[in-house]
Amino acid sequence: MTTRHRHVWLHVALLALAAGFGTGSARALTLHQLKGAQLDSIYGTYAPRSDCQREPRITVDDSGFTYHYRGHTSHPTTFEYALTYMGQDYQGIGQWFFPFPVNESDFGRVLMTINPDEKAGTLKFEPNVAPGESLTPLQAALVKGSPYAKCAKPIATSGVAPRAARQGAVP
Repeated sequence: MTTRHRHVWLHVALLALAAGFGTGSARALTLHQLKGAQLDSIYGTYAPRSDCQREPRITVDDSGFTYHYRGHTSHPTTFEYALTYMGQDYQGIGQWFFPFPVNESDFGRVLMTINPDEKAGTLKFEPNVAPGESLTPLQAALVKGSPYAKCAKPIATSGVAPRAARQGAVP
């Protein structure tokens, strides 16, 4: 399947779910990336109190979600987009994801809400655990660090700009 066909399929699937295809309980769509999902407005890096020097940090981009915690980076390749989480008539800006699915029938132990309570540029993790279940250290840290906000300023690196940027060249 070509990239163009994957994007068309994703768009058709999102529209079908939004139109109420398969009415009843909330539906989730398994995704491997966000590219083409028309969710660019949620892209960015989120951190506690919008301070990108702190961890955990979450980066949302075309490739999906990247988690930065204790100096390590994690980038799950599959996540569930809970498109109808608030019902098919929901018109707000919130977006719901299960970022750590276990299998097709188990969406995982964490619910991630982007723009919770209709607050743009924010992100929140909540536990989704049943009795006897537990969170991984990363999942527990994400829940404990909530809420998050888009970073106020980019992460400082070595302080030395790459050569192309220093010379004003376009990469």
